[in-house]
Amino acid sequence: MSSQDVIVDSGSRRSRLKGRSMNLNLFSFEHSGGLKDRLLTALIVLSVALALSLLAIYLPYGRLLCVAWAMTVVVVSIFEVVRLFARNNDTLAYRPLHAIIVYTVLVLPGLAAASVAATSVFGYAIDWTLLYLSLLVAGVGLVIVQVFEGRTQLDNASRFAERYGVAFLLLGVCAPQLIVLSALPNGVQLVWWLAGVVALNDTSAYFAGRAFGRHTMAPALSPKKTVEGMLTGLVVGALAGVVLWRFLLGDGVSTGKLVFISLLATLAAQAADLSKSYLKRLRGVKDTGAFFPGHGGILDRFDGMIGAAPVVLVALALLGGL
Repeated sequence: MSSQDVIVDSGSRRSRLKGRSMNLNLFSFEHSGGLKDRLLTALIVLSVALALSLLAIYLPYGRLLCVAWAMTVVVVSIFEVVRLFARNNDTLAYRPLHAIIVYTVLVLPGLAAASVAATSVFGYAIDWTLLYLSLLVAGVGLVIVQVFEGRTQLDNASRFAERYGVAFLLLGVCAPQLIVLSALPNGVQLVWWLAGVVALNDTSAYFAGRAFGRHTMAPALSPKKTVEGMLTGLVVGALAGVVLWRFLLGDGVSTGKLVFISLLATLAAQAADLSKSYLKRLRGVKDTGAFFPGHGGILDRFDGMIGAAPVVLVALALLGGL
């Protein structure tokens, strides 16, 4: 072999190695929170979600997978919030006993909803009594903890209320409804419909706000959200709701009713997003967690679906779908 052949062969190897390195870099996270991390995370999440959805639809009692997913969203979201606030107000040191008590109280409705949802998958009627009782116990439990927190200093009770009052409404009241929704006979399709409406609302509001947003909507809670973005999100969410419902769930509901349901779901999703922003502002953090590279925590990604789930359940009840 001539020296020229050796040089050519060496160059080819370097080229191949360089190409492999570029391919690996293309599908590796930068952990910077940038666009690449966000796109890779979205690609992975969508792939896993599609695979689980197919299993949930075609396997016997496969909807239990959907229930398990919703339950995971709820319990991890509660963990993220409790982790933010279960600290000493002065030293910021964690208070393990406080965290365990508050987490147990907040997660009770979710556990009840999971139990109800699982039995529903096996053909039993949804028993709302258990869910209502769990909400009552959780609410009373938080009141008791608040009284204990403020027994010597009123400010401690006030801080507890402003933190966990919103958390209870979002994660104790709204989040369990996502679990119940996932257990319905068409629960997989409903979850995808809800995910599509919320995602398109969020994306369109973001780009519209950047393109022509001039009036801030809630600067104290989320400085970058604009009125123009919110209105764009409402319009896109309503249109997406009609199209996605027809594609996923058929023609059983009139267009007017679908527009109304989609608008309410979109409004609820936006309100839930601002409620989550409120919790983050109280703690002074950018994200509730770091589960999804580039996207933040579980609650950061699913807050809109959590907020909109009760609206969809109520709408289905009124339409005779429950």
